[in-house]
Amino acid sequence: MKKGKVLIGIAILAASLQGCVKLDEELFSEIPAEGYYNSKLSIQAAVARPYEHGQWCGWDGDRWILQELSADQFVWTQKGKHGYDDGQWIRMHGHNWDVRQGQIYGGWTGPYQGIMQCIQISNDIKDLDYSKFGMTEADKKRHLTELRTLRAWFYIFLLDFFRKVPIVEAPGELKAQSEPEEVFAYIEKELKETIPDLPKNSAVPGRWDQGGAAALLVRIYLNAEKWIGKPKYVECAQVAQDIINGKYGDYSLDADYRGPFRSGVGGYRSPENIFEFPHKLDIYNFGWMYNAMQHYAMRYAFDNDWGGWNGIHLTPSRDLNGNIYTDKLGKPYEKFAATDKRKQTFRTISGSGDYEGFFMIGQLYEYNTARGYGYDSTKMVNGSEEYNGKPLKFVDQVGRFSEKPGGRWAEGSHVATGEENSGVRLLKFPWLQKSKGLFMANSAPEIRLAEIYYSLAECKYRAGDKAGAAALIDAVKKRNFSTANWPAQSYVANPGKLTDDEFVDELGREFIGERHRRPDLIRWNRFGSSWWDKPADAKDKTVFPIPQKAIDANPDYIKPNGY
Repeated sequence: MKKGKVLIGIAILAASLQGCVKLDEELFSEIPAEGYYNSKLSIQAAVARPYEHGQWCGWDGDRWILQELSADQFVWTQKGKHGYDDGQWIRMHGHNWDVRQGQIYGGWTGPYQGIMQCIQISNDIKDLDYSKFGMTEADKKRHLTELRTLRAWFYIFLLDFFRKVPIVEAPGELKAQSEPEEVFAYIEKELKETIPDLPKNSAVPGRWDQGGAAALLVRIYLNAEKWIGKPKYVECAQVAQDIINGKYGDYSLDADYRGPFRSGVGGYRSPENIFEFPHKLDIYNFGWMYNAMQHYAMRYAFDNDWGGWNGIHLTPSRDLNGNIYTDKLGKPYEKFAATDKRKQTFRTISGSGDYEGFFMIGQLYEYNTARGYGYDSTKMVNGSEEYNGKPLKFVDQVGRFSEKPGGRWAEGSHVATGEENSGVRLLKFPWLQKSKGLFMANSAPEIRLAEIYYSLAECKYRAGDKAGAAALIDAVKKRNFSTANWPAQSYVANPGKLTDDEFVDELGREFIGERHRRPDLIRWNRFGSSWWDKPADAKDKTVFPIPQKAIDANPDYIKPNGY
């Protein structure tokens, strides 16, 4: 096969925290390095900039959508006159995308923008005399190694999404599209070479260290069989075990099921989070997840002034008559046991940021201003569309219930037949009191030690060691249940429960909303299966097509990847 070439522009971006440029926009990259890097602070700001882009890339929009809305746990339904959006969410849910789908182009441009930032800033600082700025050569080496690791993280997106992508290492470089094996080998080499030069347990949250880089090796090894056709479960198990044993730093599972997701709140830092993106309101917002998932009126319940877009929610567990769907996949809310602490309705339980539950379901009540936390059960929040002036009650169903008295429902339950109260809302990433200074203080947990436990468990399970897999999963899972309720849920105590289907369900429960679901389903040969409002795929959709805009920008070089 003839290989194509690509020319990707370089953009040096100011230390703005607002959004990111497109690769096809006008680029402003002519500020001489010696003019920009005039203090220690300017160097630190430059190194931090690709991390800011990394948070946006992973947790703000297109890349999250590709990993979660293409899978079985989330959907963006049309709700009456809102949310059709040219049918893009219907196509995403039904695996009917094409080369012009905007999110697929975002899956291409977002990582490459980050890669270009890492390259440009590395080139700028490698020749600087750090001693002039009160820093050492060790500081420079650390910065360069961090950027190299971050660049490898960006490449993992591209390998996962598209397989055949250019590996670019210099500004303005023309490179052929590499085969998946070459991209994989490049990422592996970069990570192996950077680990020794990174510190253990970075003192600053959101900076790569040995544990984080090693965890990225676990990710690529776990998915290698699907990405490059060569299983690397033995290598995955070894690195995962080394991480658990403390070879790359000291980490431990959080005893509290909420701990990894409230890291950053009130100075708390979860010992489970190997790598997290810190947030702070109006400086480094965690806003997309809130806006995309929460109803316009949610601000009345949550002590903040954000409205939300009322878009994404869990795929429904129940049909129009209240019966649980029979599909193996999907119905995520009902996959949680009734005694699971995570299945509680989200509520704050103190004025200092304590809360319980991961989901919003049922009647929405106003925030209890007098008490400073929780809800006021005497004041219901009303809807503003189908339920204008009526109590707003979220249901684990999708249908035009407001129109049933007039005889509707003939259209069934589909992505296009939702209304404003459709679907359970995820609040695993807590939305805490703005009046207490806690709103958007929580970090995004990019890599948790729980992921390493589950990855090692999967390697053991695939190797026939189900007992070893059960023990690893139990070590994480037990925090979700009371002492009295735990024995019935333990895989060690009930070894027959841990089947292939159960493993897939358990991955869904533990990592819901964390951008894991699409690769998990692909790895377990379930991405092409049917679930709510989606038939089984007629063709392989496990790889996204190279976006048409990328091809059009360089038609002589960028070629379709065959999907």
